[in-house]
Amino acid sequence: MKLLPVSFATTTVAVLLLASGCNNAPQATDTATAAAVTSDLFKIAPAEYATLAEQSLNHLAGKDFDAWSALLADDVQYDFPDGDQSTRTKLKGKQAVIDWWKNFRNLPAVTSMTVGEFNHMPIEVTGEPKGGATKGLYVISYFTTTLVINGQTVGLRMNFSTHFNADKKIDRYATYYDRTPVVKALGRNLLDEGKAGK
Repeated sequence: MKLLPVSFATTTVAVLLLASGCNNAPQATDTATAAAVTSDLFKIAPAEYATLAEQSLNHLAGKDFDAWSALLADDVQYDFPDGDQSTRTKLKGKQAVIDWWKNFRNLPAVTSMTVGEFNHMPIEVTGEPKGGATKGLYVISYFTTTLVINGQTVGLRMNFSTHFNADKKIDRYATYYDRTPVVKALGRNLLDEGKAGK
C-alpha cells in the first residue's frame, strides 16, 4: 500500500473533526469518530497533548516565558511561515526560540497579544511523513491571534503544527499564517532583517 503524505493525513483529520463540530480532541469513548479517522497513516492522540499545545500558546502570548520554556525541549525548532521547507526562517534551540519571542513581545510597538478560538486536532503520525516532518505526536491547532501593534489591532487566523517528543516536550513548531498584516503594522519585516544580519 502506498503511503500518502502527512499533509493529506492532517487535512483529513482536520476536515473530519471540524465537520463534526469538535473544538477539542474527541474523547476515548467516541468510538464512531475514532474509527472514522483511524488509518495506517495516523491515529487520534490523547487529548492531554491538545491541552499542552494550548498552554504553550497562552504562555507565549502572555509573555510568561519561564512557563513556556518548561514545555519546550532543549532542541526545539520553531519554523516561521516565510518560505518553503528549505527557505523558511527557523529558530533552533530553546534559547534561540525564547530570545526571539522575548525581543518581539518587548518591542515598544507591540503592546498586547492574545490567543483564542482554538480548534485542536491531536494525532499520532504512524506513516512515513514527507517534507521534513517526522513520525510521532502532533497537535494541529487552528486559532485566532490578536495583536495591538502601533495602536492598530491586527487579527490573524493561524495554523500551528506542534510536535512532541517522548518526554511530552515540544520539539517542533511549524507555523502557517499570513504575516503581511504584522509586517504592515510594524512597518518592518523582522525576519528579512534577521536574514540580512547573518
